[in-house]
Amino acid sequence: MSFLELARNRRSVRKFKDEPMDAELLRQILEAARAAPTAANLQPVRLIVVQSAEAQEKLSHVANCYGAPVSVVVCADRSRAWKRPFDGKSTACIDASILTDHMMLCADTAHPA
Repeated sequence: MSFLELARNRRSVRKFKDEPMDAELLRQILEAARAAPTAANLQPVRLIVVQSAEAQEKLSHVANCYGAPVSVVVCADRSRAWKRPFDGKSTACIDASILTDHMMLCADTAHPA
């Protein structure tokens, strides 16, 4: 599949099978995040992988996880991110978005529609 096909076919999933996530797929998704670029390579983003039923239940009180077997919480530390010198704008949200996009595209290539 070409990148353009992948980008056109990417979709959001809001219903999941009641089975655990494949450990190798999760590893690949997290590796895709690790390989993502960040501004000035400062890597201000941290990931929290939520897998246990108890933790998923707690997370469901603040985010709709749609019953996913695993959730990845993407956190960005604005104080560690690169800031533009002319206005001080932090790239933390941009960096977090790029990591998130890499993870979604990786997941979609592993399980295309």
